[in-house]
Amino acid sequence: MRSQLTNAAHAEILERISECNHMTVSHVDWNIFLVKLQGDQWTVNLLEKTCTCKVFDLDHLPCAHALAAARERNLDYTSLCADYYKEEVIVDAYSTSIMLVGHPHTWVIPPDIRNRVVLTPDIRTQTGRSRRSLILSVSERPSR
Repeated sequence: MRSQLTNAAHAEILERISECNHMTVSHVDWNIFLVKLQGDQWTVNLLEKTCTCKVFDLDHLPCAHALAAARERNLDYTSLCADYYKEEVIVDAYSTSIMLVGHPHTWVIPPDIRNRVVLTPDIRTQTGRSRRSLILSVSERPSR
């Protein structure tokens, strides 16, 4: 079955599905689940799309624990994925015309913006002599 997700997101989900096959899932309530594997446990909230492992929170793509909880509730995993992982959203983003920016001389810049002074960042140079040669990695060092 082909999903509506991008190829990369679909591949990541398939990898995570293989991880969740040995997990046991317990209901806390309709949206909150306790997922266990080999003495470790995680709490998944499907409504808020969070997991105590934080992978679901950061990637906005369900972690293995969330997939195990979704399977327990017979929920389609694509509903747990952020919209920007869906092919339709990516196609829509590029479907409109992209307007080119003209030459800088043709830009209309308001006077208050034009008169702003932008200073260079305050960068401190490192003390000491600069290195003249590269540091070779272990695999690049000449054999003796």
